[in-house]
Amino acid sequence: MGARGSLGDVPGFLAKVSQLETRHSATIQFFRADRVFGAEHLLSATEKACRAIQDGTAMSKTLGMEIMLYAAAERQTSEALRKLGIFDGVTEMGAVVVGNAPPDDIFKELGLERDDSVLLPAGKDISIFGMTPEETSLAGETVADLVLEKVALSEVMR
Repeated sequence: MGARGSLGDVPGFLAKVSQLETRHSATIQFFRADRVFGAEHLLSATEKACRAIQDGTAMSKTLGMEIMLYAAAERQTSEALRKLGIFDGVTEMGAVVVGNAPPDDIFKELGLERDDSVLLPAGKDISIFGMTPEETSLAGETVADLVLEKVALSEVMR
């Protein structure tokens, strides 16, 4: 899902997210929307992360961070957070909620407004995934499809 809103203090925001995760027995992970290439990008990363947790092949201790690793197509937590992590001043975010937490209620409690349009890939810079505009034009695929391939390849590169 996509969301809009002012974070202000990121550590405080993340503390609220952690409280909501505990209260709802859920995983809630946020990403900077300007580097998310569609809802399918986050869905694919979530499916792969859930499978890795179930199979015992996860590189992270938590489902949320495993989703971040897959979405960023990275093996290192620090690189994944650098690439897709939220920071002070971010107003557009992608979000994944795994579990029984109602997303609209979560957004409301966090002072966010749901807006899935922030996830649309149009106009986003794919170079964060190590691809040049020339490479993307030669591939004959959409930018979103290329990002999905990067996410899939990250599973093989583990």
